[in-house]
Amino acid sequence: MAGSILSYRQEDSVRLHCEIDLEQLFPATNKRGRKRFEKKWNDFLESDSCNKEIFELKGDQLKYQSEQLIPSKPDDRTPLLLILGNPASHSVKEGMFFSFEGDKKEHRFWKNILKPAGVLSFSYDDKLSYEKLNELRKKQLLELNYKSPFQIGLCVYISIPSASSKKRNVHSSKDFSGFSGIQKLVGSKAMQQLEKEEQKRVLECAQKFFTPKGVAVAFQKNAWNGLKSDKDISYSIDDARNGKLKGTLKNAPNIPLIGVPPTRRPGPCSEMLRQLLEERGYSLPKNNM
Repeated sequence: MAGSILSYRQEDSVRLHCEIDLEQLFPATNKRGRKRFEKKWNDFLESDSCNKEIFELKGDQLKYQSEQLIPSKPDDRTPLLLILGNPASHSVKEGMFFSFEGDKKEHRFWKNILKPAGVLSFSYDDKLSYEKLNELRKKQLLELNYKSPFQIGLCVYISIPSASSKKRNVHSSKDFSGFSGIQKLVGSKAMQQLEKEEQKRVLECAQKFFTPKGVAVAFQKNAWNGLKSDKDISYSIDDARNGKLKGTLKNAPNIPLIGVPPTRRPGPCSEMLRQLLEERGYSLPKNNM
């Protein structure tokens, strides 16, 4: 992947090492964007205490850690690729998707979205520390040791981490949380270029995971718009809530793509995930799985 804006390699079972060539992301036609990026960089770095451990900026090279979990163990269950927006910095540092939220509590993604949807359930002692729980969950995902009609894979649409939305202060000029925080850092013009590179990465990830059957789920607006086929409708929150985001993955007409409400709305997100999968003929266990 030499010569591209974005290059990446899988460092271990979850960590993805990424590098962005800023000279290519901000070409001569976008010098103003590069200056704006450099002006905002320190504030972005300070926006989450974990950022200094996962980012390194040297000249034109921005290096950072991200996340992607695709099991390599064979399985006869249908692959289900869960495509999130962008990683939370603290989860990247911990080495596991949705490592915790709030006061080191189990993240809603696992207990309030996937489990009640009938998509994924783990066996574990809920008294474990979040560190041990993260390691156990990672091991179970990699070894396919969980209750689910599917083989689960996880990836992000934009690889750059940022502060979680829980830390968001919409009135602060130094707020760089969530997906919008990345666009705030790089600017809309560079973001369009970056999305093209990230789209290729996600489609490559999907191609390796699907065998060739499978289902992809987009949990975020840009992920849906960037990965849907041309004939599919564009994202709206109302369509996400009403189960209308149904299509196929770009350049893969045999792979269904469904879009669900954002994870910050766990109830609607879980309900729509279950509904859309059941509409495709999958039999999901009851909410007490």
